[in-house]
Amino acid sequence: MITLREGSTRVVAGDAQEMGGMIDRALLQQMRLATSFIEASQESKLAMPMTQPALQALAEGLNCLVEGRAKVSHSVREMTRILKHSNLREVGFGCPGGLWTASANEPEALAC
Repeated sequence: MITLREGSTRVVAGDAQEMGGMIDRALLQQMRLATSFIEASQESKLAMPMTQPALQALAEGLNCLVEGRAKVSHSVREMTRILKHSNLREVGFGCPGGLWTASANEPEALAC
């Protein structure tokens, strides 16, 4: 059995929650930026070839954030798996809920 300290484990759980929120906020901000860029481009009547490189870069940045979110989700799942084999398996740490909740027994497929 893995022996974990409750205090340290609570810090990890808090950091995981914070990280999930940070990534989601970054995703929202990136989407807002892309939207405002498109709106400004249309208002200025800029030609598509002129705006395509910037829009492509925004889309690639968004894709990186989504891939990073998947990797963080996977790491939370792995940490949950460790917790389930520890002396603290019955302790509730307020770990990320909602979209972050997943079975620790089912590995998440990653495309990157």
